[in-house]
Amino acid sequence: MKLDSLWRMASAASSVAELARQSQQYQFQVEGAVTLYLQAQQSAVRLSRHDEPQITVQVQLQPAFGWRIATDQDENGVYVVAARRPLIGSLASALFTVTLPPATHVILRLSGGQVTLEGVDGTVEIAPSADGWTVQPK
Repeated sequence: MKLDSLWRMASAASSVAELARQSQQYQFQVEGAVTLYLQAQQSAVRLSRHDEPQITVQVQLQPAFGWRIATDQDENGVYVVAARRPLIGSLASALFTVTLPPATHVILRLSGGQVTLEGVDGTVEIAPSADGWTVQPK
């Protein structure tokens, strides 16, 4: 009897967590060398390359109602800005999984963020900085 009650409580908690989590996907067709500009707070960013002429941004938000996201695209690049809402967003986090063509220049403006580079071949140089990390590819 007690095990059954615990199971129901765990299922209800899992359902509430799923309601608070949301995934969104954005796809941008690009040609040639463009720039991806991504600005976010308290977020993890995973970058990987592919041979498709598009930039794909998969976003997992938790809780989803704690975020505002804006995207735009022009001939120079793709712009993604994610801002946490006041008060509600103070506990919010996000994971951005980005796949992009090899010719894409990447600019990340993060506050309290993490960056993962997948499929790295070559040298990544991290220059000294008095106010955080500065990453410059070599």
